Amino acid sequence: MTKRSILFANGTEQVVCPIDWQAMITARDYRAVIFDNDGTLVDSEETHFQSLRYALQSQGHSMTHDWYFSRTGLDRISLLRAFAAQVDGHLDIEGAAQDSIAAFILKAQTLQPIPETVELISKLDPAMPMAVGTNAEGPVALVSLHAIGLIHRFAHIATVSDGFAPKPAPDIFLDCARRLGAPISKILVFEDSDSGVAAALAANLDVVQILPN
Repeated sequence: MTKRSILFANGTEQVVCPIDWQAMITARDYRAVIFDNDGTLVDSEETHFQSLRYALQSQGHSMTHDWYFSRTGLDRISLLRAFAAQVDGHLDIEGAAQDSIAAFILKAQTLQPIPETVELISKLDPAMPMAVGTNAEGPVALVSLHAIGLIHRFAHIATVSDGFAPKPAPDIFLDCARRLGAPISKILVFEDSDSGVAAALAANLDVVQILPN
């Protein structure tokens, strides 16, 4: 099923079909594009869930699908802190984070691209400046982009490992925008999560939210 999306720009919302993304970018004269990673470029939610579940099981805890998927978009540490706050017994948050990152990297070869955004990238002018801004850690983002064969397309990759406050704070996207060099009004963000959309809007960037099927 083709994904749906909404463009948030100038205080308005407009439904946009993925097939029209390229034409929209041209018509609105966007000069640079920033992509979120997980859920936007890479179909990775199940891999993240399995990796976190493995890390938590090693400490005697269990995470359900429903609990995890209701918090899509949270960075790893925030998610684990939320989990620790509602379970009995001790949780080594830093240990679980590192174990889940290691487990994710081992599973990275199973990752698949999001077809609509990958197709858009293939159609954009190779000279179009592009970046990735993600709540994932640097090693997670790099292995994901390597797995789908897109890492060479991005001039800059900003992650929580760079010391930025995670989304919904605007810091990650502001860094990407600064590195890309285009005016804020001429940069478009692609996101899937509500927290990512909030981060883009807080940075005064137009954003396309890719909705679940």
